[in-house]
Amino acid sequence: MPAQVTETLDDLFRYWRLAAEYGQGEQGERLYQRFWEQLQGLIGEFQDLVLSCADPEEPEDLEGIRAKRPEGPRRISKGILEDYGARLRGAFYGRMAGCTLGAALEFAPIEEAKAWAERFGDSYPLKDYWSEVREPWKKHYIVGKKQDLTKSGMDAVPPDDDTIYTLLGLLAMEEYGPSFSQEDLTKVWLRYLPLGDEETAGGKGCYWGERIMMKNLQRGMSLPEAGLAGNPNLQNIAAWTRADSYGYVYAGWPEKAAELAYRDASMNHRRNGVYGSMFMAATIAAAFVTEDPMEAVRIGLTEIPKDCLFAEGIRWALEQHPSNYQEAYDLVWDRYAGMFNGSALTNALHVVMGLQIGQKDFTKTIGETVAMSGDNDCTGATAGSILGAVIGIDSIPEHWVRPFQGRMHIYLKEQPEYLEIEDVCQRLERLARRFQA
Repeated sequence: MPAQVTETLDDLFRYWRLAAEYGQGEQGERLYQRFWEQLQGLIGEFQDLVLSCADPEEPEDLEGIRAKRPEGPRRISKGILEDYGARLRGAFYGRMAGCTLGAALEFAPIEEAKAWAERFGDSYPLKDYWSEVREPWKKHYIVGKKQDLTKSGMDAVPPDDDTIYTLLGLLAMEEYGPSFSQEDLTKVWLRYLPLGDEETAGGKGCYWGERIMMKNLQRGMSLPEAGLAGNPNLQNIAAWTRADSYGYVYAGWPEKAAELAYRDASMNHRRNGVYGSMFMAATIAAAFVTEDPMEAVRIGLTEIPKDCLFAEGIRWALEQHPSNYQEAYDLVWDRYAGMFNGSALTNALHVVMGLQIGQKDFTKTIGETVAMSGDNDCTGATAGSILGAVIGIDSIPEHWVRPFQGRMHIYLKEQPEYLEIEDVCQRLERLARRFQA
């Protein structure tokens, strides 16, 4: 279906131009405007259709979600543990490393990624950062270039929306505390996050539902309309890429981490898009107080509705035990054929299966996760974050840490070009100690 639609739209635009060549540009423009109005009307009908759907097993309010949860620990530790600092740095560097590894070929099909690895002389799955990338001169997230993603071209964590979201969560909690409202979050987003533009600024600052929400907010819409209007990404991955900072600050307290993730995600996601964020925040929080990433995953499941689509998928993944990335990919897409490649669920399954395959080996975990394709800078980042919180910074091989030179390259407004990673970790740790006191 997508290829057919793309070809049809291409035909439409060619006819539009052909009409001008035949001296019928004015009439062609009227036909195009009629098409555009009809298309917008159809999109509105789709939006009304999905927003009108209700499922008693998939509530959208926090109270309803909690009523559908299975039994769980809710809070595992009373305050942060002695090894929190090492685990926090493991989680943070793990996130940066997994994101950087996946960003070079985000969404590239497996065969294409393997072909590029072979051409560059890199292993597949990768065991280190890429030695080369395609289009190294191309802009990457407003201030960077694709070359920044290579071993030789890296002098900091390269800029990426999936690392910026972690900082936005930090900024929101610093400015408004743990009881921030959704309106507070929109103020943080509008103040710090530039939209960017691929043509003039060399890249966008955010994509999909986040970009739609930002544009709606800039037009004067308020929540919840700004998060929903024209947004077909309600159950996509982006919300759970925004969840890490809540798990970091509420380490050992999965219920509270999930609560903050709910408040964030439900700005512009619904149902399984929100559950994915709550699950990841709770899993990361649990990872700080367990020695087994799969135990953290099982705890994460206790903070979302037991019978929702997302929970059913995660439980299924826990039963599969694939031996490599190709088996994992085949299992996921045999079961969920037709689902969008950027969905919250399918990408979360890649994370869970990557953790299974990795067996607490950091290199194998992020390498196999990224190799599954999909939104693999997001999946690599989250797998690295969860495992990093379990094993701590000292168990992450040096070659994943050293190239960053202790800093991250960012593109937020009113912020410096680079942030020191140690400073960011200290800020997160101060919040954790204050909030959990």
